[in-house]
Amino acid sequence: MAFGHNNRTENGLKAQLVAFLALLFVSAQFLATAHTAAYGDADHVHDGHPCIVASIVKKSSDMDVAPAPVLDVADQREWFAPTLPSHAPHSLATTTRPIRGPPAHA
Repeated sequence: MAFGHNNRTENGLKAQLVAFLALLFVSAQFLATAHTAAYGDADHVHDGHPCIVASIVKKSSDMDVAPAPVLDVADQREWFAPTLPSHAPHSLATTTRPIRGPPAHA
């Protein structure tokens, strides 16, 4: 043990942290799904205040996003033309030997 650190304690703390973060993520997903199931996409209020979750979702869906460019592949015939190698590939079977083969006696 270097410098008095206990690896079992550190690994245990890391495992607990990972488990806690996983539980937090799953809980947040569950609560968001339950909220959406209860209120839907309609604007609503909680205790007289507008819902923060609904406003965030509305803002993210209203973002100005450029449309994806259209690519016309019919004009690019060279993309589909077959290309042949400039020389024939060499056969590796004739130039290599087994690594642990028996000695070759002539």
